[in-house]
Amino acid sequence: MATINVEKAARLMGGDSELFDELFQLIESGLAEKYRNIEAALTAESGEDLEMYAHQFKGAMRNVAADDVCALLEKLERCGPQNDFVQARQLYPQVHPLIEEVLAFYRSRAWVPAFAP
Repeated sequence: MATINVEKAARLMGGDSELFDELFQLIESGLAEKYRNIEAALTAESGEDLEMYAHQFKGAMRNVAADDVCALLEKLERCGPQNDFVQARQLYPQVHPLIEEVLAFYRSRAWVPAFAP
């Protein structure tokens, strides 16, 4: 599976590769906070916070068409209202490696041809 749906990303950005770059810079600069928020929600066993922070993280990744990460974060988000911290603690360790794959793909610039006019 592709870490980023590049055709979808190009459509979302209207073909603007600079916008795509800017969004990734924003995502990267906010990663530590996103991880901290979810970890704090898990530690406090706050279903409400888990749902909110996973949803926010999913939204950021949806903006760049990181569909696999979005699917994982959606599962994590659903754990919140159910107060299912057992499953959430099983899912959360999968987030960081998947995000790293997305970032590696982004940094490889393999997506650039999809943005070509």
